[in-house]
Amino acid sequence: MLAARLRRVRDLTLFEINDDEYLVVACDSDGGIGAKAGDVVQVTAREVGIFALRVPLFEVLACGAMPFLVVDCLSMEMEQYGEVIIAAIREYAAQAGLTDDVQFTGSTEENVPTIQTGIGVSVLGVVKRDGLRMGTARAGDTVACAGVPKSGPKYQLGTDDPALLSLPELMYLRASTRVNDILPVGSRGVRYEAMQLAASAGLRFEALTQPEVDMHQSAGPSTCALFTAAAVDVEALRDELSTPVFVIGRVIQ
Repeated sequence: MLAARLRRVRDLTLFEINDDEYLVVACDSDGGIGAKAGDVVQVTAREVGIFALRVPLFEVLACGAMPFLVVDCLSMEMEQYGEVIIAAIREYAAQAGLTDDVQFTGSTEENVPTIQTGIGVSVLGVVKRDGLRMGTARAGDTVACAGVPKSGPKYQLGTDDPALLSLPELMYLRASTRVNDILPVGSRGVRYEAMQLAASAGLRFEALTQPEVDMHQSAGPSTCALFTAAAVDVEALRDELSTPVFVIGRVIQ
């Protein structure tokens, strides 16, 4: 059965294509965030597109996979509003190498007028079995948070906020041989994700007594990501990234 070739790892669904490769699927949704009259958090259509894509794209990249398809499902009209969101999605995805029209698909709502923004985005990627990063943290690794956890409506988010982890810097961490595991932070906050990161490696997370970042604040559209590395490498990476980096603890047996 095909279901026997499926498994869930953290927030990702993996399908075993063959003995060497996995298909990786990540998804996220946003509602009430946008420029329509009924939106609770007011942001531009362009920001809607970028923030909606960030979570699934970051998750696919962080696990070591190469994204190849973006699916955007918009619960609003294409003309003037939806088309701006889709253009922003394509512009942002291009930074990760998705540039062909065939790499994007989706749907819009053309039958019912809407007063509130709703969007779901899925990203598909492929990864070699030995390229999967999940569970690669090592006992004794320092756990660091790149970026500041933020989410609306508490915070007014903007794509130009220097406190947010950028896509290029996530890809920099992914390419670094000094970094072991990487995990984008979502709505459950830094502490929850740190515990998930440690558990996937059969380890435990030991938090600092007074970490310099809010461990429970939602990171909404993955405004930050956790990564593990030797302490000396974390300090070196802190100097190399423009995104703020905070040490939050370590993983232990």
